[in-house]
Formats: sequence, structure tokens, C-alpha cells
Amino acid sequence: MKKHSATWLAPLLVMSTACAMDTEGDDTDYGEVEDLVTSGNGTSLNGTSLNGTSLNGTSLNGTSLNGTSLNGTAAGGGTVTAQINSTTAPPVAGASYVGSTWTGTASNGDTVNLKIVSGAALAAPNSEVWEYEIQFQNQAGWQPLCGMNGSTPIKAISVAGTWNATGTWASSSSQFSFACRGKSVAKCVELKYKTYKGYSNQMASCVRLLRADYCGNGTSYTVDGHIVNLWDNLNIQVDSQAWTLEAAWGPSGAKCLRTGGKMRYIILGTGTPPCAASLYTTTCGNTFGTGQYLIDEVQ
Repeated sequence: MKKHSATWLAPLLVMSTACAMDTEGDDTDYGEVEDLVTSGNGTSLNGTSLNGTSLNGTSLNGTSLNGTSLNGTAAGGGTVTAQINSTTAPPVAGASYVGSTWTGTASNGDTVNLKIVSGAALAAPNSEVWEYEIQFQNQAGWQPLCGMNGSTPIKAISVAGTWNATGTWASSSSQFSFACRGKSVAKCVELKYKTYKGYSNQMASCVRLLRADYCGNGTSYTVDGHIVNLWDNLNIQVDSQAWTLEAAWGPSGAKCLRTGGKMRYIILGTGTPPCAASLYTTTCGNTFGTGQYLIDEVQ
């Protein structure tokens, strides 16, 4: 049986200032494009979502972009700053950021030059979130950061904080992340789990859930495009399906597995997580226990 390794990290983009990246011989490597959250009339459909193995979808020559510096250079010169302390919008949102350049840090420590080419607001209920076409620079010139969907560049949204190699989210006073749309981090934001509204625990739990990262170590036990139904302890998303319970989730992974439930790693044959045996309970998913923020079920 196959299980997905922690190579999902290739999807993170973190930025900080440093010297220029040596791009000689670089060969851009993109992950596969996943479908967006299942939706009706532009809104998430009560938590029914296509899960996937990727965290946020950005990959550079086999390394991930793990963060972005807070200060960039505006199109006309001068400094533009990400608003990580905003309570109403993500770190980068609005037309003023179009044309700006930024510095990112790859997981191998190299720095990457980034440029925001274009942008637009998402539809309600996420109209305060902006998606941007972002390019990175290598020896061949400027390339689409998130790859292409046919002839269309895949857009990215900004998210407060950063993720590490185990898939653990942390707040940051010096960096933020870009997440490609259609990947787990962006999906969770579009499901309305937004850090600037105080939903950091729900957002981090959602990423673990969509990736079936049961043990909270960065290893995914699902496959791209498998559908799950999810809801949370605040009724941001509500239970809309009469499916079979799988697990309750927190920022560190699954908090319990439902005895007699449907586990994706069994359905999909992705191998048994080493933590699984200790997580089974007959009451998992009946209510939200301590440290449990999301519950999911599968068909």
C-alpha cells in the first residue's frame, strides 16, 4: 500500500529578505492542479470539499516557498507592506499590491524574487480576499508561481503565518504565506476559516483534515479529489450530509477516529497511519471535545 510522503511541502511560500537566489540550472517543478472547493452560486457548499494531498501548491525546483517578507516594493517605487495585523482582510488584499515585487524564502534557504502581475477580489462570501497572478524569477525569466491550468495561470491568495515541514501552522510577525487556489490552505480560507476573524484553530485543523494528516506529522493519507463533508464547532460550516463519520480534528491532526466509521486510508488503500490504533473511540464525532475544532465524514 502506498502512502503520500511529506513532499506536500513543495506548496508553501514564505518570504523574507536575503541575497539573490542562484537560479542557474533551475528547473521549475509544479504539483498537479486540484479542483476548487465544491460550490454552488459561488459559495462553499456547507463544507463539502474535494480534499487533496497538497498544502498550498507552490513548488520551485523541488523545494517549497515557505514564506514572504512583510515589505515589498510598489510598482512605482517605495515600500508596500503586508497587513498581518488586520482584522478584516488577509495580509495582501487590494489593487494597490498589483505590480509590486517581494522576496520569498525557499525551504532550502534560497531566496526567490516574486512579482504580483494582476489581481481581483473573490466573489462573496470571500469578497475581502484577493487572488493574484504571481510570478517568480529564474534564469529563464518570470514564471507562474502556481503553474498553469491550461492556458490560464493559477492564482494565489495570501494567508497569515507560515507552515513547517510537519504541516504545523504558526503565526508570524515577520512573514506571511501565499497559497495557490485549489490547494488545501486556500480551500480552507475559502471555506471561511480566516485567521483575521479569529479562526486560526479552525483553519489549521481544516488543512490537517483535507490532507488526511491524521498523525499531524505532514504525511497525507488521501488522494486528490476525494470528497469529504466537514463542519466545525462554531457553525461556520454545518453538517449537510448523512454520510459516515470519520474523525474529529485539531491543529495537530486527528484527535479521534470513529470506531466503525469510514477512514480514507482504508477506503483508498493509502496505508495505516502509525497513530491510528490509539485514536479509535465509539463516540468520536458525537460532539466537539477538548481541542476538537472540525469533524468530517465520508461517503
